[in-house]
Amino acid sequence: MPLSGSEVTGGARSVFGAEGLDWYASLPAAPAARIGDLLVISGQVPLDDRMNVVAPGDLVAQARYVFDSIGRLLSAAGASFDDVVDVIAFTQDPRQIGTVLDVARAYFERDYPAWSTASFLGSYVPGVLVCVQAIAQLGPGPKECFTPDSLSWWGSRPVSGGCRKGDLLFVSAQSAIDPDGNVRFPGDHCAQARASYEGILEIVGMAGGSVDDILDFTSFHQDLRGADATFTDVYMPEVLKGETSDERAPSTSHVGTPGLEKPGQLGAFRAVADLSPGPRTAFTPELNWWKNVLPLAGGVKKENGRLVTVAGQVACAADQSIVAPGDTGGQVRYILTEIREVLEGFGGSLDNVLGILSFHKDPRAWEEAMQVAAEVFPRGAGPAWTAVSMPALWMEGYLHEIAAIAVV
Repeated sequence: MPLSGSEVTGGARSVFGAEGLDWYASLPAAPAARIGDLLVISGQVPLDDRMNVVAPGDLVAQARYVFDSIGRLLSAAGASFDDVVDVIAFTQDPRQIGTVLDVARAYFERDYPAWSTASFLGSYVPGVLVCVQAIAQLGPGPKECFTPDSLSWWGSRPVSGGCRKGDLLFVSAQSAIDPDGNVRFPGDHCAQARASYEGILEIVGMAGGSVDDILDFTSFHQDLRGADATFTDVYMPEVLKGETSDERAPSTSHVGTPGLEKPGQLGAFRAVADLSPGPRTAFTPELNWWKNVLPLAGGVKKENGRLVTVAGQVACAADQSIVAPGDTGGQVRYILTEIREVLEGFGGSLDNVLGILSFHKDPRAWEEAMQVAAEVFPRGAGPAWTAVSMPALWMEGYLHEIAAIAVV
């Protein structure tokens, strides 16, 4: 099913394609997907119609190709770069994160989106140097941007600390970096995490919200072995204030990255919040090993909101044993079952999935992941899907961690 310049309906989703992206047609994924006012652009990569790498070795040219693709997809959905509220950008070399942001200046003119950046091991084919996912909010009302003075080290980058439109707020990945661009608390995972969470909460407060409005925290770690301490010593006692119930907690994802922008930067923490009235409600299926163990939801939404954030799902049984060890397809199948059960807990289904962000230990795993996903998502009309490879996941034996957002 060709997608170029077209709109296709798949369940609750409308999906969009553009020139140069027909290779998506055989996949259970889409270049862009929309439900209601929310549009997700899948992680765009510098590949032509035959999945050949564009401008091999040239990051600037590849980044321009990626942002041009994003622009065409926005246009196909009736949107523009002015509607983008959130960006996640991966580069193969963390030292070149700034280069991608420099290229982005030509595309974002004002009211900049939230940004999160990290490096990755690889994408669909060797030679892909950059992958960029974008989220746009097409509803009525102004876009509001919030950037505290503590982020002045960003300078002229097209980045806001947080970006709100309607009730949804996206917060740029925060790190322990002072206004002059120096990394704080070198070597101390917990102190850096504490400063990062404080940055998130400051931005959420500027937008009129609180920690109780945050649906999801996602963190990228230079050394994932340090993430355990940040979760137990900072996140649970200081951010959640001792909350122990998975019925009210946010969702989270934690992955290891090959590198962050600055030497000594141990973590980058992003957040998604819903400022609509009412409490946060969560659902955690029996398949999630952390049910009744950790203050971590399988999925969460606000009582009066429609956005559901699904925690990074993994192939792990209730006794914390690895499901389908060494079996790429088997682990993906288990994870997609977890995502389905989360959404059924909110009265939805996989038709409500708008975007997927999948992390794979082996970059070649995406092909088998797509084969399994085709069992549950329609080819050419699935969700927007961003797939990247990362060197470390929470437990040894995990081959994938897959997070999702849905609108119910």
